[in-house]
Parts: sequence; C-alpha cells; structure tokens
Amino acid sequence: MKTLKSIYVKNRINLITFLSIILAIIGIIEFFFIFNITAQSNDECLWMPKLVKRDSTSINYDKMKDSLIIVFDKVKVDGVAYNAGIRTGDELISIDGIKAKNSLIATFVLDHVNSGDYATYVVKHEGKLLETKVLVKKLIDFSGLAFTLLSFIWLVVGFIIVMAKPDGKVQNAFYRISIFAVLYSLASLVYRGEQVANNHIYESSALLFFIDLFRSLGGAFLPFVYVHFFLLFPSKYKILNKKYFNIVWYSFPSLFFIIMLMLRSPLLFRFNFPFLSMYLGLANLYVIFAAIFAGTILLFFSYAKLKNKEERNAIFVILISCLFVFGVLIYTITLQNALADTVFNTPQYFMPIIFMAVIPLGFGYSIFRYSLMDMSHVLKNSILYVLATISLAGIYFFLIYLIGQGLSSIIGTEYQGIIAGAIFIFFAMVFQSTKDKFQRVITKKFYPEQFAYQMVLLKFSSDVASTVGLDNILDSTLHTFVEHLRLKHFGILLYEDSTDSYILERYEGFFNGNLSIKADEKILNRFIEEKILYKAPIAIERSEFENVFSSDVVDKLLEESIYTVIPLRTKSKIIGFLLFGLKFSGSQFSGKDLELLIAAANQTSVSIENARLYAFEARRFAIERDLENARTMQESLLPNIIPQFPKVDIAGTMIPAMHVGGDYYDIIKVDDSKFFVVIGDVSGKGLSASFYMSKLQTIMRLYCVGGRSPKDILVDVNNRISESIEKGWFITVSLALFDMKKGKVIFCRAGHTSLIRIKEGKLFLDTPNGIGVGLEKGKVFDTNLEELELNIGGDELFFLYSDGVNEAENENNDFFGMEKLENILLSVYKMSSKEILEDVITEIKKFRGKAPQNDDITMALVKISK
Repeated sequence: MKTLKSIYVKNRINLITFLSIILAIIGIIEFFFIFNITAQSNDECLWMPKLVKRDSTSINYDKMKDSLIIVFDKVKVDGVAYNAGIRTGDELISIDGIKAKNSLIATFVLDHVNSGDYATYVVKHEGKLLETKVLVKKLIDFSGLAFTLLSFIWLVVGFIIVMAKPDGKVQNAFYRISIFAVLYSLASLVYRGEQVANNHIYESSALLFFIDLFRSLGGAFLPFVYVHFFLLFPSKYKILNKKYFNIVWYSFPSLFFIIMLMLRSPLLFRFNFPFLSMYLGLANLYVIFAAIFAGTILLFFSYAKLKNKEERNAIFVILISCLFVFGVLIYTITLQNALADTVFNTPQYFMPIIFMAVIPLGFGYSIFRYSLMDMSHVLKNSILYVLATISLAGIYFFLIYLIGQGLSSIIGTEYQGIIAGAIFIFFAMVFQSTKDKFQRVITKKFYPEQFAYQMVLLKFSSDVASTVGLDNILDSTLHTFVEHLRLKHFGILLYEDSTDSYILERYEGFFNGNLSIKADEKILNRFIEEKILYKAPIAIERSEFENVFSSDVVDKLLEESIYTVIPLRTKSKIIGFLLFGLKFSGSQFSGKDLELLIAAANQTSVSIENARLYAFEARRFAIERDLENARTMQESLLPNIIPQFPKVDIAGTMIPAMHVGGDYYDIIKVDDSKFFVVIGDVSGKGLSASFYMSKLQTIMRLYCVGGRSPKDILVDVNNRISESIEKGWFITVSLALFDMKKGKVIFCRAGHTSLIRIKEGKLFLDTPNGIGVGLEKGKVFDTNLEELELNIGGDELFFLYSDGVNEAENENNDFFGMEKLENILLSVYKMSSKEILEDVITEIKKFRGKAPQNDDITMALVKISK
C-alpha cells in the first residue's frame, strides 16, 4: 500500500494532467452534442396527440377504428409555424413526405432538417389539406448546457489550483468537484434518448452502459463533494475532525450509486425499472440543487466568522456568486414555467440557468485577485518569468542572427555555419546568468515586497551562520523578521527537555508570552515525510494545523493570529518552530516567499543546533575536567605507597568503570607488626558513589587504630554512615586485621564478598555473616555482624576483592564467575602479589572482549611466606 501511494504521489502531477485532458475532451464532446446532436428542431408550437373516434358508417374498414392524430397547440403568433399558415387545432398529416403516425416519428423526421432550412408540412386546416413550408429552428438543452459550462469552467480553474499545490486538501477538494461535475454532465450525450436521429451512442449498448455508469457516479457524488468543499473552505468546520466523517458522509452517495446502477443497467439485471429510474434521476437533480443551497449557507457562516478585511473581500465575491446562482435555481424551479408559455415558444425564459457557471467564475476571480489557495503568486510569477525568458531568448537569437550576418558579409559565406555555431555557443554560455539577472530585475520591479524579502533573508542566512551564542542567534532572528520584514506577529519556539514541550523563547505581538505547546513527534515526522514525498514546501499552513497539532494548540495559534508554522529541523529531529502571522501587506506567506522562509529557517536551525552543541561541548568539557580532578583526588585517597612488613607481600588496585568509582581499598598500618586491609564497594557507580567512598575512607582511617577489632570498627562506621547516607544507598565492606606478631588474621564482612585463602595449594572461602553498612542502624547490624579469627601458618595467600571481579560481563552477558577466578589464583599463587593481580586483570580483559567494563574492579592481595 505504501509503495502504491509512493508511486501515485511521484506521478501525481502527470496523473492530474492526464485526467484533466480526458475530462476536457469529454467536455468538448458534450458541447458538440448539445449544439449539434441533441439540439431539438423547433417550429414554435406544440404537437399534442389526440384520440379520434370513428363511426361505423365509414366505408373503409380501417377508418372504423379509433385513431391517434397529432394536433397543433399553442402556435406562437408570428412564429415560423404561424407564418406558414398553421393555426392552433390544425392536424399534422406528414413532414417531408413521411406520414406523422405519432409525435416520436414526426420529431425524428424533423430533427433531420438543419437549422435555417425548410421542412414541407402537410396539415389539415379547416377540413382541407394544406401543404406549406416551415422554417426550422433548433432548440438546445439549456439545463445540459448550464451544467456542462459550469463543469468545464470549474475544471479549468480547478486544474490551475491543484497544480499550484497538488498536496493541498482544499485544492484537491475543489478539483474533485470538477471531476464529478464533468461526469454528471455526460447526461447531455444521451439527452432525449433514441428519438435523436443521428445519436450513434445508442447503437452501442456497451458505450451507453459506460456513459450511464459514469453519469450516475457523477450525479451521486457531486452534491457531497460540493458540500464537503465548503466544510473545508474558507475555514474548516469541526465536524470534519470526527473520526468516521468521511466513511459516513460518502456512504450515502455510494449507496445511491449502487441503487441507480441496479435500476438502470440491463446488462447486470434482468429487469429494468425506467419510471423508478427516472424519478431517482429527478431526485438526484434536486439533491444537487440542495447541495448548492447548503454550500451557500456554509459559506455565509464562514464569511460571518472572518475578521480580516482582506479575507472578507475575497470571500464576498464568491458569496455573491453563490447567492446569485441560488436565486437562478429558485427562478428555474418556481417562476420559469409560470412565466413561459412553453419552452418552444419562449426559450429565453429557460436560459437563466446558464448563469450557474457564475460560481466557478467567481472562484476564479477571487483566487487570482486575492491570492486564495496559494494561487496568485504562483500563476503571476510563472507567467511573468516565462514571458521574460521567451523575450530574452528572442533577443539572443536576433543578436545571433545580426552578428552572424555581419561577420559572414566580412569573412565570407563559406564560413557562415562555423561562425553561427561559435556565436550560438558563446551566447548559450551567457544566457543562463543573464536570464537570472533579468528575472531578478523583474522581481525587483513588479514584486518589490518579494524582492525585499529575498535580500533580507539572503543576508540573514549569511549572517546567522557566523553568529555565536544561542541568545544572539534568537535576537538576530527576531530582529530580522520583526524589524526588516515588518511582521506584526512572529514567534520562536524551542524544545525543552525538562518539560517535553516547545517553549516560546522570542516573540512579537503575542498575547501570551508564556506560550508553550506539546506536539506529537510521530505525527510531525509523518507530516514532514508526506511533504517531502509530495515535493511540497515543509511548512504547516493554517488549513493544516488540525492535521498536526491538538485542538488546544490550534486554538492557541489561532488566538495569536498565526497563519504559517515552519519546523526548525536538524536531520530527523525537530528542535523548534518559527511562527508567522500575515505579511505586512496583509496576505499569507506562499510561493517564493514561503520557500525563502523555509531556507532561512533551515539555516537558523543549523545555527541554533550548533550553538547548543557548542554550549553542550563546553559543559561537557567542564564536567570532564571536574571528573578528572575528582578521579585524581580519588586516586590520591588510595594507598600510593604500600607499607612493608617482613615476610609479607602486599598489592592492591582499583579500576573504576567510569571516571570515578564507588570502590575503595586501603592498607592501614597500625605498628610494625599490625595492619588493616580494607575493601569497600558503594552501591551504584559514578560521582555520587565516589563521595561516599571518600567519606568511608576518612572514617576508616580514623577508626582503624590499635586495640580495636574489625567488628568494633564496622559497628562504629555503620553508626556514622547511617546518619548521612541517602535512602536506597549502602556500602559493603570487608575488613581484615593482620597481626604478624601473634600470627593471626581477624576478618569481618559487612555484606561484602568472601575472603579467598590459599594454603598449601588448597583454596578456602571464608564467609562470615554481616549486612551492608547503612542498611540498618542499630541492633540488627550489630547482631548480624560476625568476626572470624584465623591462624597464619606460613606460605598463605589472602585475596580480598569487590564483585566487579567475579561479575565482570562479556558481550554475551555471561559472568566471569568464581570458578574462573579460583582457577586463576590456584595456577599463579606462587607468583608475587603484584604479578598475581596483573594476571587476574589480564584474564578479565580477555574474557570481557569488546564489552565495556560494567562495574568497578578492586582487589587487595596479601601473601605471607615462612
């Protein structure tokens, strides 16, 4: 479906052109039929059938039967029949030698006579046969002519309008009226049916079927598309916002068309219902009249709502046209037949219906005079520039001819071809630049406002690119549009992350300086994609507001007299909007002006985004500098010099996942034979975690002194930390006191990882009880905390670590795991402490591959030898 739509949109202009040509040809054929084929011969009187009773005394058997004769009625005084001696009450015997058995035969014979020629009538006048010559006139179908004329003019105007803006809803709605009007006027091809002598359509049942099919289709849908247009123009009625409006609205003509097809198509159904079909056709005509009346009423109410004088003037002409046509229809339905003796005698009384064509003429005048539907500038510019280009090309060819003739006379005719070719190439090279300059002069002369806009916006686009700072860019944009273009209503909306809304940053002429709007990004992007697909200017015009924004946003824009909204886009992201009121001249931006605004908006959006990126980069640089300082400070808190003890090899490391980490380790010397080893891990990562880590380091250094056990220290640490730590945060800590003099290790674990020991090639895991620091202040923490005392027997390895070691992840989200860690330690435990840590880090990096480090990695290793 999307592919078909894309193909249709890409070829839309060609399809509209092709369809318009076909409809125009149909219209021309309809005119030909009205004036030449279906025009009825007229002798300015009526033929009335009369049944004559015969008596039984008649000698001739045939004359004994009752017979039907044709009697002249309402013979127009001084008409062609009257001047031929025919009077009311006379009997028609024959025309041009063919007996008039009934009015159908007589009409068929008379239709063969051309207008201005004479037909030979034999009539019974006062009991005597009279042969006389009657001048034949032709009477055309005025109703058919009216609809055909209306549809043809509407087609011409509609084609120009829709070509100016193929994606416009109003433009397409106007053009659709012409399509169905032309189809409905196909009735003029079959007017008067088979009684027309030279109407060859009735010789082909298939052709007759298709004409009837399209005529019924046009008649069914014409009144509904007509009213639909006036629901859109000049202002949109809220009923169109109803979700199922189109389905419900067009279900009525669809049903009517199906019924008409069933009743009037003998090819589809066995039985035909001519009388019911005739009454439905008549009902269809009255529905069309009702639609014209309804459209006039809708237009009147829309006109009453308009406040702008320019808009009221434009719509006033159309309103007067509709009212005039409505008056014509009232006359046709009521007074026409009352005033006229008969159409054959006084056709002038039936002619006013032709004035129905005033409606499209009124639209055409208003559209081109008052720039409705984005038409005026497009048409005027195109015509003027095409004429200018043709004139310039004519001048060039004339100069080529003169110079060529002059040089040929000097050099010789044998080089005339070469000279002409060289001159032509030279002038072709300079033609384009000269043409552009010529068009620029024309724009300056005939469109001073547009020329001024071009100059201002071109300068603005150049200047804004070099403007530094977001505030300066916004101020420059406001100044350009308000001061130089003299806009009374203008605003700049920019997207704000914190409110997820577009906020009014700069404005002129707004009632609400705190205006903010929300917009659905999906709807906006879909709208822009369609604009790109249609190759239309990426701007949201007033008629399209309701397709893009919510009703409350539309109300805000209308209240601020905004007519055009141009998105500020960077790639696929919409960073804001430029809001425009009317131009200084009072008209809406369209055509070239709109293209210039979009070009300026594109440059503005690039400059705004660059300014934002510059500010973001500056902030990011400042943050990175602060983080680097924090990292340096954090590293300074870690032991840069490991204390040395006899027969003890100590090493430690901390590798943060981010600039700064929440892990911590320390080696705290108590005396020459005692030292504490601390491993801490703050829940979370980053800057906040590093603050708690530094606080923990300070408290640990304060409490890790001689005479205190690890459990006592952790209890005091918990009491201090619990007072200030945020809810949801906690710290896991492992604390080991090595007493080399007594040959003991006292280990305490507050929710941290186990202590890994390797002794004589065997690995042990020590996991005393304990919960994290900061989770609970009081007895629960104290009673859960368990202290473990171990003897040192020589040649032992003690490994303390954070969960960033065993829970390191690879690209498949697999954990490094305890098994790998234990196997590595068992394989390298005879190495030095530093080498062991380096091997563990290397293996973790290999395992992780290209996956980023997901947590801080902290290790402390104490190796004791005999």
